[in-house]
Amino acid sequence: MVILYNPAVGVLENIRSYVSQVGALFAVDNSETPDPVFVKQITAMPGVSYHSSGGNIGIAAALNSGAKLALANGYGYLLTMDQDSRAVAGMVSALLQGMSRADHAKVGIVAPFHATKPGKIPAGTETFRTVPYVMTSGNLLNLNAYLDVGGFRDDLFIDFVDVEYCMRLNVHGYAVLQAPNTHLDHKVGDLVSVGLSRPVFCITSHSPLRMYYKTRNRLFVANLYRRQSPVFWWRDKFRFMLEICRLIFFEPEKSSKIAMLWRGLRDYKQGKLGKYDE
Repeated sequence: MVILYNPAVGVLENIRSYVSQVGALFAVDNSETPDPVFVKQITAMPGVSYHSSGGNIGIAAALNSGAKLALANGYGYLLTMDQDSRAVAGMVSALLQGMSRADHAKVGIVAPFHATKPGKIPAGTETFRTVPYVMTSGNLLNLNAYLDVGGFRDDLFIDFVDVEYCMRLNVHGYAVLQAPNTHLDHKVGDLVSVGLSRPVFCITSHSPLRMYYKTRNRLFVANLYRRQSPVFWWRDKFRFMLEICRLIFFEPEKSSKIAMLWRGLRDYKQGKLGKYDE
């Protein structure tokens, strides 16, 4: 499946990179007003079925829609893709190999390496490795595990939806694996160059609204699994502090992002989840 949201024409090229690697592709469109030209183009692609959500229902709900469609059509595995992701040749075959690993009786997800910056590709490895969690795009989901542990949490809407699901798989004894020798080209936010006379390094910048969701949901998920994974709790607290420092010193739109971070913290403390309400 692929989740769409106000997709540009270039998204079709991303889809072509993996549509021939799967048995069927369910395109779940979260756009408030789907583009009729794009809809006509994507529905003309062989093997693609288009499904409008009727509005922005969030990443989690869209993932659950795709899982239900796959199960209804008799599939045992589901490839989850973002519209900004592009697969390399043979990626799905490489992921499928991980589902039958003899050293892991229960595998919930097999993921590729996520190449999130230009030129950043993985070094070759020969073994599948166990990881605590992975980003959603490019994952191959075991739908039997999905039925066992339950679907993605709709109330998180976006951000940390993938982390929470992986943590839940771990709690239920399912492994999350990263496959060797395959990767996914994946865009995460906007790259911002940092430096005075010339760029010294790049950081990934998200919108103020995403800052709200990232703050609220990361605190919720870390607290939810604090007992089962105290190491994750402490590591994420450290990452959160680093992201706040990065925001203060390097990111654009500081005031609006800090305001949304504060709202995310406020809503977390009040136990408020779901879609952000202006």
